[in-house]
Amino acid sequence: MSMAEMTQEELVQEVLNQVLQSSTGVEDLETVTSLSGVKSLPGEKDGKMVNVPLELIGKPANDAAARAEAAAKKAEGAVAGLEEKTQAATEAATKANEAAAKAENAAAKVEQTTAAAVGGATARFSSWMETGNVLPDKSTKPGGSVVYVADAGKFAYHMDSTLYGDWDVAGVPPAGMFMNADRTAILPDKLYLLGDAVYTGTGGGLRLLAYRHEVMSGEAYEALQDKDANTLYLIYEED
Repeated sequence: MSMAEMTQEELVQEVLNQVLQSSTGVEDLETVTSLSGVKSLPGEKDGKMVNVPLELIGKPANDAAARAEAAAKKAEGAVAGLEEKTQAATEAATKANEAAAKAENAAAKVEQTTAAAVGGATARFSSWMETGNVLPDKSTKPGGSVVYVADAGKFAYHMDSTLYGDWDVAGVPPAGMFMNADRTAILPDKLYLLGDAVYTGTGGGLRLLAYRHEVMSGEAYEALQDKDANTLYLIYEED
């Protein structure tokens, strides 16, 4: 049948058949293993075939990469800022430690100076005892006095016929002026005063250094039969 003899419907159907026979289905397309040289993909939208540019397919990945890069730069900036803050904190801590060390040294010097001022170069006690039992106890009861117990080689607080090895009594020179911190020995290189006598702490005990005699005339001094080398004689001359 020639095309001139076909009805309009038959002609349309013939054209459709020819189009179908010459068309290639998506499932019949060649499958490639690389996107090199490929610009688009076929697709279907609303019942019709459309061309899909490859850049649209890569857009989500590109956007994600851009966001990741921005996040990486932000994190890098944050790390840099954190490093700066850490460095500043480290420097501040170092300066604080140095200041604390200086303050500690200053406090130690003040403490040493204070201790020296409290201890003084001399300490006066009330009496000398040849023997006695010095207890390790501490007394806070007023009314006693500081004595030196020769056989023990220690100073003690004499109160109610008892000798205390440590004491803290208002109005009485503190034990730290006479004894070491644990109250086991007298302080060396110090002068101890008893009346007009001067003693020094040598070899763990008191040693008489000098004794000041009452003021006398030159004639009275010459008249003395026994002169003690440890005694300081104060002499005046008569007009």
